Amino acid sequence: MPVNFDSLEKGERYERPQLSEHWGFKSFQAISRGVVTPKDSKFIVLFVTKEKQSALTQYHDHIEGNRLYWEGERKHGSDNRIVSAHSNGDEIHLFYRDIHHSPFEYFGEIFLEEFELLENSPSRFVFTFHYTVEQNPFIDVEAHSEELDGLESTERQAIISSRVGQGAFRAGVISLWRGCAVTGVKKCDFLRASHIKPWRESSNAERLDPMNGLLLTPTLDHLFDAGFISFDDGGQMLISLALSENDARLLHVNSEMKLSKIPEEVRQYLRYHRDQVFLGE
Repeated sequence: MPVNFDSLEKGERYERPQLSEHWGFKSFQAISRGVVTPKDSKFIVLFVTKEKQSALTQYHDHIEGNRLYWEGERKHGSDNRIVSAHSNGDEIHLFYRDIHHSPFEYFGEIFLEEFELLENSPSRFVFTFHYTVEQNPFIDVEAHSEELDGLESTERQAIISSRVGQGAFRAGVISLWRGCAVTGVKKCDFLRASHIKPWRESSNAERLDPMNGLLLTPTLDHLFDAGFISFDDGGQMLISLALSENDARLLHVNSEMKLSKIPEEVRQYLRYHRDQVFLGE
């Protein structure tokens, strides 16, 4: 089957082996590079990781708003094809993740806005795109709109606000934890209130339940949400093998860390997180 993107959903997350099988490659090694140009196709596929493994070449790739800031290959092998993509009728598609050993999020087709071709260092490119889930969390709200249609406006708004850790949900989580649930940081402006059992998988009651929330620093929040860390029944931090020891050290994460308390209701939600979200030890 030739490479195509018709059955892929923007905002969904995919592993390389999953995509390799979908496209009919014998091994995911066929798409293991950062830039993939499938044979006999008019596609250029970018696999971009913001936080790369320390042993790999480091690039300064990141997303701001609806733009991808990307450094090309060190040997410049794909520079000219990317620059000429529009005139050649090529489509450029983006798979992006914040940290290695996690699934890529599919952003769809992206469009070259500006570039700077360099000789002694990677060339620099800026792409625009029309869609992002990471910066548009209300995509979940739209997907679950039928569940919300019959609610009174006040309850509906409370549930929508809870999707981004705001409103009554955030107030309840702050009241429960009084600071970061792990580090003890007290200034709530620095902290995020997020669901233990993901919003999309929770009932409306669970979406508003402060016991289904942790107040965490942004780094811990991201790692927890992505399944790189979790907590056992005693509140002790569990670290996935998908997070390397070196990266854990650089992120100041270690297995000695624990929750400041663990009410039984929180413990129940954490069991769901360990079973369904945590990437495993």
